[in-house]
Amino acid sequence: MPRIVLDPGHGGRDPGAVGKRLREKDVNLQACLYLREALLRAGFQVLMTRDKDIERVPGVTDAVDLKARAMLANTNSADLYVSWHYDASVDENVHGVSVWIHPSQKDRTAYYKADLICHHISTATGQKHRGVYLGDFQVLRDTMMDAVLIEGGFITNALEEAKMSDAHFLQTQAEAVAVALCKIFDRPYVAPIMVAPKKPRVDDRVTVKVNGASLVQQGRLIEGKTYVPVRELAELLGCVIAWDYDTHTVSLTRGE
Repeated sequence: MPRIVLDPGHGGRDPGAVGKRLREKDVNLQACLYLREALLRAGFQVLMTRDKDIERVPGVTDAVDLKARAMLANTNSADLYVSWHYDASVDENVHGVSVWIHPSQKDRTAYYKADLICHHISTATGQKHRGVYLGDFQVLRDTMMDAVLIEGGFITNALEEAKMSDAHFLQTQAEAVAVALCKIFDRPYVAPIMVAPKKPRVDDRVTVKVNGASLVQQGRLIEGKTYVPVRELAELLGCVIAWDYDTHTVSLTRGE
């Protein structure tokens, strides 16, 4: 039975990369939980460096925490170490999936495993295939077996960050990795009951203008009705606004 260690990057006090709405540590964990489920169905033994929002060893330095993650794989004689992350860039247009290995593993088995994983994710999700990269990351350096570090997309890219909030997308990525690992370890892949794709959210925000000037606060469109921030609107219209706590009544009085 192949033994895989899954490492959802960051956690606890370390959020990892931060997008406009998401924190990398949360997305890493959710993707790994989906991957664990997929691998268990296929008969793998799976260990995780964390299965909740904590560090591997709370209260220590990052270097010690990373060392402990690698040690989990080493002491349990894992067959493969998979660290899952999402990338960030100062260029918000950069997007796509890549997989990293240690430079010492170039042209060795880890390289071909990484390439297969990257190919399967990009094929399943339609993301750009950025390929295999070499990096002297501690978890890749300290592990004694083949180790890969997945960068499942760019949290700084608006489109990819939006996808990361969709459970169907994360499960699709995880299942793609599971298919690749089943091929690597010659295991039968067992398909899941997939999470339904998230329906596109209708933007209910409404821009309200008074004499050509937009209000600071936006209104909301709810069930076909437009709701606006009454205090700001009233003050711009020259009204005096009063709130009666007893009757829960808003009163507007036009100024003289």
